Amino acid sequence: MDEWLDLGDLIDKSEEFIELGLYDEATKLLNRYSRLYSDAWEICVLYGRICTDLNKPVEAISWLRKGLRLDRTSTDCLLGLFYAYAMLHQVKRGGKYLLRAEKYHPDNEIVLTALIWYYTELHSLPLAISYFEKLQHNGVSNPETFRNGAIAYQRSGLYDNAEHCFKIALELNPQYDEVLDMLADLYVFLEQEEKAIQLYQDVLRDSPRNVRILSRLVFCHTQANHLEKAASLAKESIRLYPNSPIGYVDLAYVHLNDNRPQQAIECADRAHDISPLDAEAFRIKGIAYSDLGEWEKGKGAFKTAIDIDPENTEIMRDYYHHLRNAGDTVAMEAVVHEVIRIEQPYCVEDYWFLADYYRENGRDLEAFHFLKKAYKSMPGEKELIPPMVDILLERGHTGYSLPFLLRYIGQGGWNDTMNDFARHSRFRGKWSQEGIRFLRFHGQRPKEYRKYIFSRYLELFLLLSVSGIVAAALVPVYFLSGMKAVVMTGVAYAFLLLIYRLVRFVVHRRRALPVHVSSF
Repeated sequence: MDEWLDLGDLIDKSEEFIELGLYDEATKLLNRYSRLYSDAWEICVLYGRICTDLNKPVEAISWLRKGLRLDRTSTDCLLGLFYAYAMLHQVKRGGKYLLRAEKYHPDNEIVLTALIWYYTELHSLPLAISYFEKLQHNGVSNPETFRNGAIAYQRSGLYDNAEHCFKIALELNPQYDEVLDMLADLYVFLEQEEKAIQLYQDVLRDSPRNVRILSRLVFCHTQANHLEKAASLAKESIRLYPNSPIGYVDLAYVHLNDNRPQQAIECADRAHDISPLDAEAFRIKGIAYSDLGEWEKGKGAFKTAIDIDPENTEIMRDYYHHLRNAGDTVAMEAVVHEVIRIEQPYCVEDYWFLADYYRENGRDLEAFHFLKKAYKSMPGEKELIPPMVDILLERGHTGYSLPFLLRYIGQGGWNDTMNDFARHSRFRGKWSQEGIRFLRFHGQRPKEYRKYIFSRYLELFLLLSVSGIVAAALVPVYFLSGMKAVVMTGVAYAFLLLIYRLVRFVVHRRRALPVHVSSF
């Protein structure tokens, strides 16, 4: 007969099963002791974790709520509920549990790390970065913290900081494959493919037969247009793993990038000989048939791929591009909105696609709407601003365009794009020219100088506003006489002096605050 376990041993044994993916064994063990430890919130957390790992967030929420009734301050229950609701794409609803966890445990590293991700999801990027910098100042060594901080920096357009954080996360956990891929993707996005290639080559040196790393290296070489090297690596993968479809799929993508769709289809067929339900191979066929103009075959291949892997948004993105080329715009819009539903808020690419389509078809208001949503999702992407300004100018909203141009200059300074806008016919008026001159002056100065000038104007504006209020308050003094007038004037002067010093203190303190960009 097995030895009876106390609560601590039961938790350790269950966690061991869960870590190994033995969920049935963990569930049976918990079921055996659940009545004895019915008042232990830890048991509810373990059930919730099993449900979460098995992608059953609704069941997880039920268990975690039960645990919260047993201990309303439990960090594990509160965080578990937050992540379970996030799995249901209900981040805001789950956020109330995360904020409650912060209230009860304001210095908990795991809670603060989750808050970085939470505020990034809500587009509150400065707040997300402030939580990361607070943890960084405290000497955090959790790779998850640096991962979340890197995402917040990347979405803010602070790419050097993002790279730095990804690298630290990898130093802390060299086996953190997700961060490895994120850093490589960042390099590819910045058109620094050689850095991404070097990243995977370093890993491959220690693990030369790692098929996943080989596949990623093929992708990076393809992005760098090293097609011969990419094809060679894909063939090496086929040689090492002849019974895996991965090498054939990678080689098919190389053929697609080399404008050889027929050869890509042949490789996809070889992949299907090994794995008949490989969604990526059907995706390749869809892209290849689309390139060949065989719309119905392409549509059939994409639909099969989506039936096999219905949540794969990359396949769906290729599918809506195919539908646009095929002229099936009704189905195209439906697929785009489905991708947005699944991917939100990481759907800048999809917003931009819709904006481009609507712009092409003269539907400027809809185009502007989606460009603005894209910019809200990723405010660091300044290249979203010029097309919005183009639409505003075309529709005669010159005044509304200037604040957008000010944001653009604040991120990139005065450049060739701004020279083009300065010559636009809508900016020929007197006041428009004054606005452009201010923007040119503003954009041609260093970033720190612009911040200094802004703070000076803010100080002046506040002082003038306060002076106006006090002057209005002194009007009744004119009708008073004797000691009352003296007292009222003295009080007003003291009040004005107090406000003046307060404003100067706030403004100068604001200047002294560290800037996020210089945190490294």
